Amino acid sequence: MNTPSSNGTSFSRICWRSPPAGGLKFNICGIEPADKAGCGGILRDMERVARAIFSGAVIANNVEEAEIGAVKIAFDFFIAMNWKPKDFLFIEVSSLVAFSWCVNKVLRPWSLHSVFAETETAMLTVRNVVFSLADRNGNGMAFSLAMAGVNRMQLFKAWW
Repeated sequence: MNTPSSNGTSFSRICWRSPPAGGLKFNICGIEPADKAGCGGILRDMERVARAIFSGAVIANNVEEAEIGAVKIAFDFFIAMNWKPKDFLFIEVSSLVAFSWCVNKVLRPWSLHSVFAETETAMLTVRNVVFSLADRNGNGMAFSLAMAGVNRMQLFKAWW
């Protein structure tokens, strides 16, 4: 959505978009400030109601690996909750590289082979999964959870 500013120029406002009816959306974020990495995620329904969150540290060499760690945790968490989306589970990531790895197996680095093997198994369990790309600024809650996760000793998970 373009919004005019006070000086007459326009800028784009980044906003969260809900999944289609019957779908659930996991916004995830992985970060790597300094020499630590963290991740976070929030699961919402079509009414924008938060249904689950997670936050924790991950082992990663860069932000893309942290984001893939967040994807794996989101799948593990979703499966552990034993929820089934009526239609699709949308996983929205904010790293273009991580998004490319998720949707194109040829681009995946060999060093993450075991993580992607587990992710593929999880995708078969969940079944209807769609990956999407979000601007990091449009993923504020997931980013905040990832920032908090950098210094966590254990993974925090909650759902209701």
